[in-house]
Amino acid sequence: MAWAPDSPDSRAPDSWLHSAWAPDSGAAGLTLRRAVELFLAAKGAEGASPKTIEWYRMVLGRGLRDMGADRPLDAMTPAEVRDWLLTLRATLSPVSVAGYVRGLKAFGNWCAAEELAEAKALRTLRRPRVPRKLVEPLSDEALRRLLDGASTRDRAILLLFFDTGLRLSELAALRSADLRPDGSVKVMGKGARERIVPVGSTARQALVRYLRANRAPESGAPIFRSDRGGGALGARGIQQAFRRLKLRAGIAGRCSPHTLRHTFARAYLINGGDAFSLQRILGHATLDMVKRYVALADTDLAQRHRAASPADRLLSASGSRDQRGW
Repeated sequence: MAWAPDSPDSRAPDSWLHSAWAPDSGAAGLTLRRAVELFLAAKGAEGASPKTIEWYRMVLGRGLRDMGADRPLDAMTPAEVRDWLLTLRATLSPVSVAGYVRGLKAFGNWCAAEELAEAKALRTLRRPRVPRKLVEPLSDEALRRLLDGASTRDRAILLLFFDTGLRLSELAALRSADLRPDGSVKVMGKGARERIVPVGSTARQALVRYLRANRAPESGAPIFRSDRGGGALGARGIQQAFRRLKLRAGIAGRCSPHTLRHTFARAYLINGGDAFSLQRILGHATLDMVKRYVALADTDLAQRHRAASPADRLLSASGSRDQRGW
């Protein structure tokens, strides 16, 4: 089943932070504020997304406020930065604090590479260990309850998430020009990396049904529209739709677009997909990230173990029977 033909891409280039590039008088006198300005401007010039630049601005901006924006960067000590990170733990999760450390290290390494400052206090930071909690995927029963209470639009959204593992921002930004004639979709992922994601016939049919029931959006406009006013639904609108669907379906646990991303990854592997193709579909740069999405339930592991048990295979010829339980 094919989509409508592609239309010209009208996506405008992202804007980025402009900052003066006049050299500072000596690396030793480079202030933290000035170093952050240069770093953000460099990230914009390198083509980092506005979202990435905003994240760096948030992380480094908090450091500016708490440790002094006008002090020399190289006057900061490792002990001082570690103490500051400890204060963050009072209000932030371990995962969030680890994100701050990642941002500070990237900033410090850039300053050193540009020979603006040594930035030892930042470059020598060690990334803290954070607990890796498995995100429980939705059960088939929960998925069916969600679909039973969904409108034509929300059904198309649910099935696209479940069949492709798209990120919330990627699905919210889908346009008619991104629907390819072969039935796949073109998405712009993290790091401005464009990729092609295949879509199954069930999800395609649900989306075509929604498009036929609603007036086609303007060229370059997102496909999914708000029920009120007809404007773009957006990421926030999709999240609100999920909250309504979750309440209607009576689901007590986590239920979000990211939950469906995990659910897709698990189902894809259990149904015979391989980790390497899953990596490409999800848009991850490394295979390590894919492992975090694979949350196999205990029953899945038990089934796989019964099929591959070395001891069972060794003694199967002697007539041993499967004795479940202890």
